[in-house]
Amino acid sequence: MKVSLCIPQYNRIQYLLKNLSVIAQQTYADIEIAISDDASTDNTEEEITELAKTYKYPIVYHQHPVNVGYDANLRKSLELASGDYCIMMGNDDTLKGSTAIKDLVDFLVKNDLPELGFCNYVEDHSHDSVMARAFCTAVIGSGEAVALKYYRSFSYVAGIIIRKDIFNRVNTDKADGSVFVQMYFAARIIAGGGRFFMYNEALIIKDIRIDGSMANSYRDTLMKKWSDYKPIDGGLKQVIWAVVEGFRDAGSDVKKISYNVLKNIYRFTLPFWLIDYRSNGSFVGAVAMARGLQPAGIEQYKIMGDFSKIKIKVYYYFSIITGFLVPVFIFKKLKPAIYKLIKK
Repeated sequence: MKVSLCIPQYNRIQYLLKNLSVIAQQTYADIEIAISDDASTDNTEEEITELAKTYKYPIVYHQHPVNVGYDANLRKSLELASGDYCIMMGNDDTLKGSTAIKDLVDFLVKNDLPELGFCNYVEDHSHDSVMARAFCTAVIGSGEAVALKYYRSFSYVAGIIIRKDIFNRVNTDKADGSVFVQMYFAARIIAGGGRFFMYNEALIIKDIRIDGSMANSYRDTLMKKWSDYKPIDGGLKQVIWAVVEGFRDAGSDVKKISYNVLKNIYRFTLPFWLIDYRSNGSFVGAVAMARGLQPAGIEQYKIMGDFSKIKIKVYYYFSIITGFLVPVFIFKKLKPAIYKLIKK
């Protein structure tokens, strides 16, 4: 079985090179690297062209002449792939353990080649602390209920594993610009009958570091001064849109799905983000997020029935109370456990 590691690239070539140096430690032979470069302004093309001459695995490289955005670039990396399965990765993520791909392939073959799933991951500064979105190693199932329960776990792209023929079947530019195209695919594939699996191993190392530093993250852009205040949504409106559209294209009832997606956002995602913003010194950002995600400002809320709207408002106020009253020190101490609970 051939496995393609699909990497959307944009600048930060030093992180990509370190990523590739770690990937080269794999014992599995049939690996391909598919890199889509979103018109990088650094020396990515020169570095990858030179590396490809001697690299352990074949590298398929494409550079867009102009910047096309995250979603289109991610999709292009998957389009470039010729493997039976594709594993999505960031350019500053890499593989954990030299047998990571071999062990994954063994699972996929043993379980009759399921369509879509994900693995766990660790952060580079703490390999012992697993961020667990997969709680078992098994094929979970398919259908609307399964998709509703697990679509949130596809927000982090690295470690998402998709059968290439299934990607080819659902590939579309419809969700480009949402920055969450992988969530659109997950909702559409699983709700449409694709078998979803979990792989309870940390195959991915997130945010690799060079000389003790990692690439810029969302923390570097958090709003911290009242003079910068403006309502924000943290991309959650795009999440809602991408997921609902994925269910729509799978044939689901959009009103029902919109209610369930908003309920999940307000029960789990928004309070977690509000506390996380506060824990990173951005109380202003938390207030801006709470304001920007009022139900009345969300298109999918507007199509619901009156009773559903009342329930969604209750969930919204619950998320605000939780997000601002939970002490930050408790959140920091329990963050891995809270993350695990949310993903369940």
